[in-house]
Amino acid sequence: MTRSVPNKNWSSRDVALLLLGIFLCVIFSSLLLYAFMPVIAERFPNQSNLIIVGLNTFSFQGVAAVLILLFLHSQKMTWKRAFGFCRNSFVTHGLHGILWGLAAFPVSLVLLEALEFLLDSVGLTPETQTVVKMLQDGGAQAIGQVIAIGALSIIVAPFVEEMLFRGVLYIHIRDMGFPTLAVGVSALIFSVVHGNILVFIPLVLFAIFLTFLYERYADLTVCIFAHSAFNSANFILALFS
Repeated sequence: MTRSVPNKNWSSRDVALLLLGIFLCVIFSSLLLYAFMPVIAERFPNQSNLIIVGLNTFSFQGVAAVLILLFLHSQKMTWKRAFGFCRNSFVTHGLHGILWGLAAFPVSLVLLEALEFLLDSVGLTPETQTVVKMLQDGGAQAIGQVIAIGALSIIVAPFVEEMLFRGVLYIHIRDMGFPTLAVGVSALIFSVVHGNILVFIPLVLFAIFLTFLYERYADLTVCIFAHSAFNSANFILALFS
């Protein structure tokens, strides 16, 4: 893969602290949810899934956003220097990202259908992602819930996840002298955090594609918009399927 993103020379200690902080917050939040899930289900029977999705988003994307901000401050880096954000190319790169994301969607969909067919043929029925299930089963028909799920998947998740997985994790491992490992590790972890076996391979490939876009444009804006467009297509498909 051709390298165009400049070396960042992130502090290994600070990267480790960033990842550890996110990991501990996710574990702590998961334990709290496990303990209070019966109470949430009893008091909010119609909104329990949305509450759980929201809390999971806060514990991962919310905490990650705050810790990344602190991380950049510790590295004495601006957003532009850290992730290549540029006002002059924002619109152009944003449009390119949207087109790339929409182009990746049908490929992912075909692969997903093929994997689902293979799993069904051996008697396995993989669990559908919670958010997708809520939209498909009519559990998010209230306009407020649809807007909330859309905002989380189309705006919040792409912005934070691209900064974390492509902007920090991939670049740091690459700059340590392991470019191939950087692509693989960042893609695998990106897919694992989505917690669904059916989408694991499609998301790994999509993550590798996003890494290619980052190196091609040297601007994380392209990845964020591509990720957002990809999620938007999936959101619309789940909503109307």
